[in-house]
Amino acid sequence: MSRPAPHRPPWFLVGRDQAVLCLLFVLLLLAAGYRYVSPRWAGDRRVRKLEAGQRIDYRVDLNKATAAELDLLPGIGPAKASRIIEYREAHGPFRRLSDLAKVGGISRDCIQKLRGLVVPDDGPLPGDTPR
Repeated sequence: MSRPAPHRPPWFLVGRDQAVLCLLFVLLLLAAGYRYVSPRWAGDRRVRKLEAGQRIDYRVDLNKATAAELDLLPGIGPAKASRIIEYREAHGPFRRLSDLAKVGGISRDCIQKLRGLVVPDDGPLPGDTPR
């Protein structure tokens, strides 16, 4: 007489089902790991200096920016950035973009390059001719 097949409960998985579940679990772990790590990878991107007239999605606040943030602006290097911060600390916040002309070493041309990239931003400087 042949033996009847042993009775298996419905939750008991055979080898192939176990392999599929194991693969799905590994894929789930990989997806969770990628979601955890990917935002940290984005922080490794280098910030590049802006060119005059280049579009920017946000504006740099002259009254709150650090020297490193100011250094990214066109025409502003580390020396000018430190002079802007020194002037801001000595004389208070900038009310208009044209107030930058009071900072030593900042020319009219430099201020024109910053138009649209910084806050506060105002209309044309006194003496500017419309283009």
